Amino acid sequence: MAERRILLTRSGYEQLQRELNILTGEENTKVAEMLADAREDDQGEEAVFFDAMVSKERLDERVAHLQNVLARAEVIDADADPDTITPGNRVTVYDMTEKEEFVMDLLDTEEITHGRRGVSLEAPVGRALLGKHVGDKVKVEVPDGVVTYKVRKIDMIPEDEAS
Repeated sequence: MAERRILLTRSGYEQLQRELNILTGEENTKVAEMLADAREDDQGEEAVFFDAMVSKERLDERVAHLQNVLARAEVIDADADPDTITPGNRVTVYDMTEKEEFVMDLLDTEEITHGRRGVSLEAPVGRALLGKHVGDKVKVEVPDGVVTYKVRKIDMIPEDEAS
């Protein structure tokens, strides 16, 4: 079974790449030094060595995860259909019950997991909005009940915003 593609905004991709570069550079050096110090410890402190090994394992797991995400990433550089809600869109909706307007960035779960604010494409609201157009009404079940949104505006998420 093929692994699913991960849809990332350009800034989200670049943020993950920067994190990977830091982890494989500076952080890897720090952990290697911790391990070397722990091995040379004349006191025979197993706890120090164990802590260094746990740090190394966590670092290796994080690096492997980021490498996997970036290898499977598909960068959203342009809006394939500006009239339809697609991943990487900033959507303005009007909550028909609360009489409030909301702006939501529709992002892949991986991008949200790594610190970007938005609505996951896999969340009920994200799934309900995909494929909709300006003027469409969307009913979606959320933990507080059913909400009805009216789509007011569809834009690409500006790339100049920090992720």
